[in-house]
Amino acid sequence: MNTNAQINYNEVDTFPKFARVTVRILIEILKTLMKKNEAPILMVGGKHIYLQEHVMKIFGFGQRKERQLRANGEIEYMISKNGTDIFYFEEHIEDYIARNFVSSKSSEGARIRKQRTERFKNTEVKIDSG
Repeated sequence: MNTNAQINYNEVDTFPKFARVTVRILIEILKTLMKKNEAPILMVGGKHIYLQEHVMKIFGFGQRKERQLRANGEIEYMISKNGTDIFYFEEHIEDYIARNFVSSKSSEGARIRKQRTERFKNTEVKIDSG
């Protein structure tokens, strides 16, 4: 195969090949962009660390909720001496989960599930046809 040959875009067979290659390149670019949204695994001294964005993604929180948890002391975190950088160690996340979540299979989890079901049953919308 001659790699130095010029592509003649006026030929019937050339453009579809070019389009297929272009689409493949675009798909690879999209895959790369999608991977960037995944939380990277960061380690310091053998400990996993999480940035604010990771915590928000893990729990589905917005930035305001994440800041509120820190301000209220509900989740421990590490802060730089100048106060500009914040991150969490894995144990901070695990402690928060242990204090605020229960297994759905436990008796307390079953009670919470029942309350949740009742709460959703009582929020049905009734339309007045009058």
